[in-house]
Amino acid sequence: MISLTLANALRENHEEILQLWLKSFHGHVAEDYEQMLNTPMGRAVATSLLNLAVEMMGVEDYEQRDILHRARDAAQDDAFRRTAVGFCLPDLVTNAMAFRAALEETVFNCIEANSSGDAAELRKAIMALNRFGDALIAGQVAGCFAFHKFRENEADNRPV
Repeated sequence: MISLTLANALRENHEEILQLWLKSFHGHVAEDYEQMLNTPMGRAVATSLLNLAVEMMGVEDYEQRDILHRARDAAQDDAFRRTAVGFCLPDLVTNAMAFRAALEETVFNCIEANSSGDAAELRKAIMALNRFGDALIAGQVAGCFAFHKFRENEADNRPV
């Protein structure tokens, strides 16, 4: 288990994390993509991923793999839908990177505020969030490619 304190910090700072996330990709993604992410549906996906990050901070190490798979699957489903409506891979990956950065900043702020956290706890937390962020990026890339493969299969199966 990484830290229930850090899990609680992520949970308690839910809105702050979402605001950091939204701010950090401003100007780095297509404007319509940014607007879509700031809708209730876009924020719902972020909330779902945030809940998985909170869960990851509070479970034993051997349980993290399942959470990483669930995070990757959620990101893949999200990317498939967003690619279907015309968003591109760089925007999807930038979104995932911004989400990870918002989580990491919140963890750093929590540890600084409580200065009782030790270096080992910080290292474990950041490594876990890096794995979590990597799973999100892998899911975004996989979802984008899955959509393109889906479209190719549809084209191949059209009657001539």
